[in-house]
Amino acid sequence: MGLERRTVLFGEPVAATGDAERDALATAVKAIEAREGERRGWDQPARLFALHLAHIDSGAIELRVIPPRLWTGGHRNPADGLSAWAMRFPEPAAVEPLAFADSPDGFAGVAMMYEGWAAPDGTELSAQDRARRALGERTFKERADRVEVRMVTAVDINGHSYLLRRLRGRDAELATTAAGAESDVHDMAELRGRLPHALGRLAHAVRIGALTLV
Repeated sequence: MGLERRTVLFGEPVAATGDAERDALATAVKAIEAREGERRGWDQPARLFALHLAHIDSGAIELRVIPPRLWTGGHRNPADGLSAWAMRFPEPAAVEPLAFADSPDGFAGVAMMYEGWAAPDGTELSAQDRARRALGERTFKERADRVEVRMVTAVDINGHSYLLRRLRGRDAELATTAAGAESDVHDMAELRGRLPHALGRLAHAVRIGALTLV
């Protein structure tokens, strides 16, 4: 396949989960958004990366850029294309925890960076908006008070989710599943939904050998 490879250096370590390996990947997600997102600027297309982190003390993560022709499938919305591609692979089953170093080629997970619209923080959605969004409609772009947002969603080989969100002109916020009460991350509902499910399905497919990303 010959995927493009990029090395991203870690910035300030993130203490998010109490687990050194997961904290390293959370640190990597933050670094990826800073370099591939904030440094490159806004109005960028969605990007999909395979994450390789064989040595969590190396201070860097290797990204392998998965070309859009593999996963967009002609869909206008990247999440639709990703979900359709992921459905080609087996549903994740219960697995024993696997260290990134023991994964083939240090494969740690899959991440997607994308931009969109959000409602301002603290906004109460109407029952109608909640119902429409439950059906997959994207209602925030209709709002006069909408704000631009960039997100990185990642799922590792053990099924843990990571989400970084940056509202335009604001600092980035990071969330992970099972964050401790004293962590420096936020609990955001975006950790649940079809995008993390699709990414988890792809990460599992690589783990069991049903998908090769090299």
